[in-house]
Amino acid sequence: MTISTTPQANALSPEHGPRSGFANFRSIVIGRLFSALSVWLAIVALTKMSDPATVGMYALAQAICIPIAEVSKMSLREVRSSDHSGQFVFGDYLGLRLLAVLVALALMMLFGFLQSDSAVMLMVMLLYAVARGAELISDMIYGLFQAHERMEYIGRSLCMLGPLSLCLLVAGYWLTGSLAVAVLGQLVAHIAVLGLYDLRLGLRRARLVGDVFLPRFLPSALSRLARHALPLTVSTLLIISALYFPRIAVEHELGLTGLGLFAAIFAMAMAPDRLVNAMGVAVSVRLARHYAARHHAAFLRLLAGLATTVAICGSVGIALCVLYGEAILRFVYTEDYARYGTLLVLLVTAATLRGVANILRYGVVAARRFWWLGAQNAAAALVAIAACLILIPRYGLTGAGMAMVLVFAIQLFVVLGALIHAVKFPSQKEPCR
Repeated sequence: MTISTTPQANALSPEHGPRSGFANFRSIVIGRLFSALSVWLAIVALTKMSDPATVGMYALAQAICIPIAEVSKMSLREVRSSDHSGQFVFGDYLGLRLLAVLVALALMMLFGFLQSDSAVMLMVMLLYAVARGAELISDMIYGLFQAHERMEYIGRSLCMLGPLSLCLLVAGYWLTGSLAVAVLGQLVAHIAVLGLYDLRLGLRRARLVGDVFLPRFLPSALSRLARHALPLTVSTLLIISALYFPRIAVEHELGLTGLGLFAAIFAMAMAPDRLVNAMGVAVSVRLARHYAARHHAAFLRLLAGLATTVAICGSVGIALCVLYGEAILRFVYTEDYARYGTLLVLLVTAATLRGVANILRYGVVAARRFWWLGAQNAAAALVAIAACLILIPRYGLTGAGMAMVLVFAIQLFVVLGALIHAVKFPSQKEPCR
């Protein structure tokens, strides 16, 4: 059964129809900023109230749970937002996501048992895993909002979740000195926003557009949907491996204290990442139009302008870290982190390379060279594993920073190759308008 939106209903009220592109962009950027800032401030708060080993426990829970959660998303939100033919109802997406959540929770706990025998660490893992499960359900509901161009619902949800999660984490640790209680506060925040806002607005939105909100578990529909999502899922697995394997390697070689130091400084270096992605989202449609019309000069000029902006800002950041890195770390975190100014310089350099690569990646997407993205992520994953196994045992945290520079350098190299290929050899299937 195919459920589609009702144009007549959309014409009756602004509540039924999509918003303007600028309004949607503004909503999602504000929401992402609140989310990113809250995630980073949670790390800052833990560094101020605890020691690097406690931060390392929190970072280890993230390093195990976040990659599994990201892969279990199966990019269903993106698949849903591009399903203009109404091949699947929302209930199919939600049903598959719920099954994926159950598998993800089981894997998170399995890896938690394998990685640590500490009762406190296992409790932190359990609570953090359930919080990620709630987040996965909210993310799927975001896909419903995104498909109907109602980004303000997503923005509001993120603006509520980020600060509430941060406040409950800080309050829990400040009152009890227990990381488990602090993570329990984050879980409460996720469940509260999911139950009181996301589910309620999702149900209302589905009714307005005539979609099915309750999860469906039809084997034929779920298997077809899973096949649609498989290429993007594999791509996500590769890039997540490149991003999070270094944390596992650091914990293995240097323990929780080393992981806490690395994770906190890495979080600071990568803080602008969401802003860079927002810039790419803002110009993605224009890039696609330029490329489809064979306006390659305009296509490259727009990409080059954005990439240059990111590179200049990143270079300024690198210079500031070279001059004042230790003072910055001392001010933002504590004296324990101030000795790692070299690591900060390396990670900000890596973040700059990643930012330029991410901007150029939107050009690859506009040119529809999707297989290059898989090659990019595969190369990054292989380099991450090899570099971490070689550099971290020899150079410690500095080696971890060097590994991240290599990972994002290879990403930039591959995406540049993709753009050169796309411009020199445009697809004959692309219309020339």
